[in-house]
Amino acid sequence: MEEQVKILAVDDRYENLLALQSILASCDCDLVTLQSGEEVLKYLLKEPAHNIAAILMDVQMPGLNGFETTELIKQKKSCEDIPIIFLTAISTSIEHVLRGYHAGSIDYVFKPVHPELLKMKVDAFIKLHRVQHNYMRQSELLHSRTLELEAANHKLAAAEMLLKQQNEQLEKRVEERTRELIEAHNKLMKSQAHFKKMFQASPCLMTIRNLSTFEYIDVNESWKYHTGYGDEVIGTSLNPMNQTADTSDEPRLGELYQNYKVKYETKQKEIRSALVSTEIIEMNDEKCLLQVGIDITETLRYETEMARLAQLNLVGEMAAGIAHEIRNPMTTIRGFLQLFRNSQGRMDNEYIEIMLEELDRANDIITEYLSLAKNKRTYQNAMQLNRILETLSPLIQAEAVMTGKHFHVHYGECPDVQLDDKEIRQLILNICINGLEAMEAGGKLTVQTYSESEHVILKISDEGGGIQTEHLEKLGRPFFTTKEHGTGLGLAVCYSIAARHNAKIEVQSSPAGTTFTIKFIIPVPILV
Repeated sequence: MEEQVKILAVDDRYENLLALQSILASCDCDLVTLQSGEEVLKYLLKEPAHNIAAILMDVQMPGLNGFETTELIKQKKSCEDIPIIFLTAISTSIEHVLRGYHAGSIDYVFKPVHPELLKMKVDAFIKLHRVQHNYMRQSELLHSRTLELEAANHKLAAAEMLLKQQNEQLEKRVEERTRELIEAHNKLMKSQAHFKKMFQASPCLMTIRNLSTFEYIDVNESWKYHTGYGDEVIGTSLNPMNQTADTSDEPRLGELYQNYKVKYETKQKEIRSALVSTEIIEMNDEKCLLQVGIDITETLRYETEMARLAQLNLVGEMAAGIAHEIRNPMTTIRGFLQLFRNSQGRMDNEYIEIMLEELDRANDIITEYLSLAKNKRTYQNAMQLNRILETLSPLIQAEAVMTGKHFHVHYGECPDVQLDDKEIRQLILNICINGLEAMEAGGKLTVQTYSESEHVILKISDEGGGIQTEHLEKLGRPFFTTKEHGTGLGLAVCYSIAARHNAKIEVQSSPAGTTFTIKFIIPVPILV
């Protein structure tokens, strides 16, 4: 809706304002009457000036006169274009007229005014104001549309630039992707060539078979060499190797497995052994089964022969050890018997006692040697390791006190395990006595028990000089000893007892001492 146009009438005489209202009553505007220059200035400060078509200003007024008021109005930017018509009955000289035009008025009318003439002038200013107002609105609208068009052009240009950049990036990415695909293709070709070379040159028995039909696609030279077959198997689903597993749970063809031991029959009817692994691969967009075998026939023969030779070597060492250990008491007894023969049947009881001691010593050696037997019968029952250790502690403590050493026991919570009471006593005593003998006076022997995960742990630590590194790997070997008067069977018996209990012995040694850790397996309870 168009805003109503206003005409300001300024006169200090009320009757003059009434006359102007009467004259301009028919004009299409709102007439605002004011009685001083100060009131005009206040009105223009409070009200907007864009809808004021003209100001009818009296020249002679108290306070600010018309000329001064007009000069102040023109100083305000929003009011500088408002047309001002001076009305006067007194200041009619040419000087006043010129001053009025100089102050900023566009007309100077003498009173009494002609009503029609004044009304026509005011109507003309009203029409002019409306034309200017419409022009300004059109100009603002045009400016707004111009700004919108410029913004749209900028957006369009930015969109075109973005599209261009995206196209360039897309082209660049297409080029990079194409280059990557070419490089990947070249690498794939090289990889396939390398795989082909490795496949053919590998010492392993390798075959590639179709995963759905199990037909042979390719076999390498090593496979041909070991099986005796050639390219006649290509394209067939036969199994010329005639693989048979060593165990009853033989995997089906096509299943994945690693290092599965099989026996196979060659074309020459020779039975050989191999470790076979399988893997699924893709060739020409088709899933295939890669079979890789390592022929271990010769290795097994070597291992069997080495085990036989090791057993013979061990038997020789043990025979030599037994001969050496038993020869000493036998030599002593033979000497006393010769003495008895030369003394015409008389022998002192002292000599007879020495001969009996030597016989007992030989018997002990044979007894300990027999205790090494793996098939020796044991009587294992569920019991507490701590109880066995409690019965042995006074004996070990007495031995430690006699030699000027210290003995400490730390009992931890341990569940029941399957133990042979006599054998575990012998194991603990052998290791503890060895620990006490390895220490100087003042040394401390510590025995500790506790449970850890799936094991009950027995830990025996001494503060001796430690075991030399080159001797550690020989521990438990029969007749190996570093003692001056040792038989070399004590630790061998301990390792044999541990084996019969499915226990594991671990040894850690340093110049500060040696620790034997024996781990007994905690039995799993059977749920009924």
